[in-house]
This record gives sequence, structure tokens and C-alpha cells, in this order.
Amino acid sequence: RRHFDFVLGSVHLVDGVDIYMAPYWAGKSYDEAVRLHLETTLECVRVHEDYDVLGHLTYISKARANPGHKLIRYEEHREILDAILTELVRHDKGLEVNTSGIDKCGGPLPTMDIVRRFRELGGKIVTVGSDAHDVSRAGQYTHEMVAELKKIFGYVCTFADRKPIFHKA
Repeated sequence: RRHFDFVLGSVHLVDGVDIYMAPYWAGKSYDEAVRLHLETTLECVRVHEDYDVLGHLTYISKARANPGHKLIRYEEHREILDAILTELVRHDKGLEVNTSGIDKCGGPLPTMDIVRRFRELGGKIVTVGSDAHDVSRAGQYTHEMVAELKKIFGYVCTFADRKPIFHKA
């Protein structure tokens, strides 16, 4: 009912619990916590369609309570990541590459191997976000990430009226 230029979808809760906080991690191994988050993300992209781009797919990497802030790599979770990325492609949804992970866990969210796989599977829409939460971090590393994405896709997208605009290299 409202007009938006862009709708970013993201998964922050699993079974009603915020993955950023300690209660989510209680009683789970690192691998169980990550797997459950990815499974929930897959379920969400299968049933929800009123968004344009999936935001920070591997957000769990930077969660405050994450014991290691380890980046999620494609090879470690290839089956479920392929399922998520395939759903995005099937529904003509985009993938946001979020720069907030660079300082917090050593790389973008998701990592570039996942971004490349999205492209291989037919992904066309790619955006950049900084998830700043503070004016001093707004747009941080955006120029560098746009340059990286243009090497892979030849462009990066912004949106107007919920339609992607492709900004070529």
C-alpha cells in the first residue's frame, strides 16, 4: 500500500530468536547455528516474494554472539547456498553485497565466492549496502565493492519504483 523504490529482504530471526544475540547461540554448535540460519533463509526466499533484493545473506557471520565471526564460504555450505541463490534467480531477485563484514569479520557479506556463484547460476541483480547504523560508517567500502562487482557482473544496480537500474562499468 505504500510506495517504495526498493525493498530489501533479510533474515534476522530464527524461530523468533535474534541470531545476533547470545540466546540464539545457546546450546548450538557453530555449524548448527549457521545451518539453521541458512535453512530459515531458504524457507523465507521460497515463500516471500514482496522484496527486491536479499540483504546480507551471511549476516550471521557478524553476529555479536557469533563465537568466531568466521566468514561463511561457498564450499562449506554449497548445497544450501545453491538452493538459496537458485530461488533468487528463479524469482528474479537480487543479492546485496554488504560491506559491514569487512571490518567485523574480514570480508563482505556474502563473500565474493558466493557472489560469483550467484552470477554462474544466472543472477543478474546485484547491489551494495554498508549496513552502517552510524553516520560515520555510511557508505564505507562502497566504492571498492562497486569496483569488485563490476568486474564480475559488468555493472551494479540501484532501484527506482522497485525496478533495477543497471549502472555499467
